[in-house]
Amino acid sequence: MKNNAVGSFAGAIAPIFASKKFALIFICVFSIILILYCLTANPIREGDGYEYALILQSFFNHFSPDIREGDIISLIKIVETQPSTYDVKVLQGTLEALKNGENEIYLGILKSSRGEYFGYHFWLYPLINLPAKAFLAILGLNELKAFQLTNGCLISLTLGYVLLFCRQSPLVRWAIALLYLAGCVFFYLQWPHPEVFIAASILISGCAFIDRRIYIAAIAATLATLQNPSVVFLLASILVFFIVKNFQSNILKQPLEFIKQHIWLGLIAAVSLFPYGFYYYHYQIPNLIAKRGFVDPSLISWQRFVSTIFDWNQGLIVGFPGLMIGVLIIAIYRLILVIVQKNRPIFNQNDIFLVAFFLMLQPTLSQTNWNHGQEIFSRYAFWSAMALIVWVAANIQDLKGLLKYLLLPLMLVLQIFPNELFFRQPWNGHYLKMKPPAAWILSNFPTWYNPEPEIFAERTREYERFGEAIAPNQIDSPFIYLDKHGNIRKILIYQDFFKQTEERLCGVNGKLISSNAQEPIEKQLASISFNRQGWGYLNGNFRCATPLSITFADDGNFRNFTGKGWGKLEGNGSLMRTPEAMLVLPVDTRKLNDVKLLIKIDNLSLNQSLSTDLELIVNKQPVTQWTLNTTNQMTEYEAVIPAKILRSNSPVSVSFRIVGASKKPDKSLKLKVYSVKIDSQGL
Repeated sequence: MKNNAVGSFAGAIAPIFASKKFALIFICVFSIILILYCLTANPIREGDGYEYALILQSFFNHFSPDIREGDIISLIKIVETQPSTYDVKVLQGTLEALKNGENEIYLGILKSSRGEYFGYHFWLYPLINLPAKAFLAILGLNELKAFQLTNGCLISLTLGYVLLFCRQSPLVRWAIALLYLAGCVFFYLQWPHPEVFIAASILISGCAFIDRRIYIAAIAATLATLQNPSVVFLLASILVFFIVKNFQSNILKQPLEFIKQHIWLGLIAAVSLFPYGFYYYHYQIPNLIAKRGFVDPSLISWQRFVSTIFDWNQGLIVGFPGLMIGVLIIAIYRLILVIVQKNRPIFNQNDIFLVAFFLMLQPTLSQTNWNHGQEIFSRYAFWSAMALIVWVAANIQDLKGLLKYLLLPLMLVLQIFPNELFFRQPWNGHYLKMKPPAAWILSNFPTWYNPEPEIFAERTREYERFGEAIAPNQIDSPFIYLDKHGNIRKILIYQDFFKQTEERLCGVNGKLISSNAQEPIEKQLASISFNRQGWGYLNGNFRCATPLSITFADDGNFRNFTGKGWGKLEGNGSLMRTPEAMLVLPVDTRKLNDVKLLIKIDNLSLNQSLSTDLELIVNKQPVTQWTLNTTNQMTEYEAVIPAKILRSNSPVSVSFRIVGASKKPDKSLKLKVYSVKIDSQGL
């Protein structure tokens, strides 16, 4: 009965979605709204935005991809006068480096053998943005919006191809279109990056392939390879299928005729080699990214592939749960047909997209910077997922009964969650922020989630210290995840230092207190399983006992405890970046009485004639106030924290506030902190 009801409803609305007129109206209305948004939203700078913006400016100024002094000056003027998140200081530093003739004027912009400067990413995507930039320049609008305007147009053009030119049934066409729109494509809309372009090319290539339009499929895939070489595996899959399909009927019988007839297909595929020729001509190196050490094939592993799909911080499952469920359900459905009903064939033409998805991801696993810049989930997982969208949609048509009508709505409903969560709270999607699902798992079931070490290390400290180097650095071990109750739930440890974990975490003579009283810390540490890079996790419920000492030094432990307000490390101390700096301490306060706090400070204020008062605040309650030494030398200050205040909150928050200072950073007030110690002895 329910099956008939669902079928009747589907039959009633089918003519609407089958209508090309309805599709055209939908595309037009959607495109107008999207373009208006792109014209009004302020542009942002993410990822390799400076590189792409400079290449685009060079095309605009002299229609060539080499970056010149005038291009940087032009971009500086635009950034100075138009709202965006671009930083003029970065461009000014780039200009100075170019004037000095440095080999690398900005990360990824390198000097060629002829003295020209090119970006290490190919220039097709910036070139595609040239019409939008010219349009904005003519109207006197913010030219930095060219990327988001181009991305918006690409999304609209992709919808147009899928809904108006694809030959599949209305169900398949709308499944592709709606999954494309619901699959977080808007998160990368404002990025000055080629993700939207690559995704559009792969999706169009997939639609053309299932329509048997091999040439269109090859052209779209080739365009994507020019910006990301990994897509060559999609192109190769298409060509291999075409050759295998025609092998017996055409190639064996008339090989010369087949080659003559399809010579253009080979020439289209050969275009994918153009970037290698371009860079070899200018640098005598076919790939600058590989040469600069940003990829390492030895890092490709099954663990990283699983991380791309299932990691709760940047995996496909975070941004595209609906697609993941759809792939799983269809895979199980197909498996049942093969095993139970002896349905054949096991592998069909559309399954090439599963193969292409797997192969396209392999080169991306070699990145040395694994916790890379992203929006919600890995940008490589985003564009490669377009192959899965086509595969799911192509298989929906063959489903039977309720499943055929309910699978797509189920997938779309699941997509509400990431869109709602991350559009409402954009900061939760940042690549240095622990995602809410990951935080919940780590707080409640830490053994369930063992991310790649770089992901855990950089997100727990919300700081990327080593840029493109393989992270995390061994010297910074251990790294901790602290839940909202002040418990250390997970510790990332380097194998060579595991015996010093307590001291490296809690300071000299420091001890960890574990809720698992039946198993000593030493035994828990000895049971850790380390990966091939020497990293391992310790799960549990820990806190530091007193004395707890925090040292601000290269080999110090301060990075696990610093909250807002701290600057970069300078020598054996850290400057307070703002008038108030905070420490978050996972101290075991259950049996503590009053404790003594000792802090070593250098007062480096430019105006030494004025005294500086520093207030100690613990758990948001004032404890004491010191008048700091004005002789510009390291001094130790002492205070007693009452047990009542100490136990009022967990974790313990300790703030140091310059009395009377503005809330904004003040360069005339410089306080360098060397160490902080909390001890219950001697009271």
